[in-house]
Amino acid sequence: MDYMLLVGVDAGGTKTASVSAECVSGKGKILNRYVTKGANFHNVGLRRAYSRIATAVREVSGDRKPDVVVLGIAGLDSKYDEIVLRETLKDLGGKVVMDNDSFFVLYGNVKGGKGAVTISGTGSVVLGYDGTNKIRAEGAGWFLSDTGSAYWVGREALRYVTRVLQGREEGSPMVERIMRSIRAKDLDDIIYWVYHKGHRVERVAGIAKVVDSSSEAGDMKAKELLRRGAELLAEAAVYVARIVNVDQVIISGGMFSSTTYTNSFREVLSRFNLETRRTEVSPEYGALLYASRLKGCDLIT
Repeated sequence: MDYMLLVGVDAGGTKTASVSAECVSGKGKILNRYVTKGANFHNVGLRRAYSRIATAVREVSGDRKPDVVVLGIAGLDSKYDEIVLRETLKDLGGKVVMDNDSFFVLYGNVKGGKGAVTISGTGSVVLGYDGTNKIRAEGAGWFLSDTGSAYWVGREALRYVTRVLQGREEGSPMVERIMRSIRAKDLDDIIYWVYHKGHRVERVAGIAKVVDSSSEAGDMKAKELLRRGAELLAEAAVYVARIVNVDQVIISGGMFSSTTYTNSFREVLSRFNLETRRTEVSPEYGALLYASRLKGCDLIT
């Protein structure tokens, strides 16, 4: 009787989730699931990222070393990232496969077929897949891209607050909300929060929640920021969907919990006869599905 232990991991910017399955004589059965903090190594550092990913694998594997571990990793954006991560993570299983986390969000939701996905959480990425080739827009990290992400919204909001405090722009109620959320009384405090306390992507991204709550309270500047971010990211989604030749874009990530943001994103896509649907399969299950097909295992979910 052939036995294999398979593990799928989603090492995202916000959380790391893992799921395991046993494959006996070609039939797969899901065993365990585990969730811990995010593991984008650009944001939390390589050592902390490794610790969280390794823990996620270990917690669903018990005493046995997995035969296959498939990792979807936020921040795996270039061949140089892969070199660093592959060397660090190579001993997690008998065979270790890794890709950007967006691929397994898409793979799980289209069951390995053709499709396009837009993810907007701490960062942002649009990925298309035709069953063989991938096409990507955004997804090059907070400095180079991540348009429309929570980080982008938070950064743009802080820039707006700065202009207001310098007297260059009229302020909205959102200004006070943001300053209260970071315990700032003046521009000096904001500069201290951003630079002296160390630039942390997650902290800046957290301001997006304040922007969204301000939007829900009727703040027009907050609505404008959310709409602009969503529209810019939607343009990237249209570009990818056209290349892959699909009429639907899957959406995922915390920014799509914002009504203003989601409606603005959908409005742009509708002009190009593109529909949206939310993810139904979590990325760690997408990674596990990939592992099962890699080994010819019929996974029963």
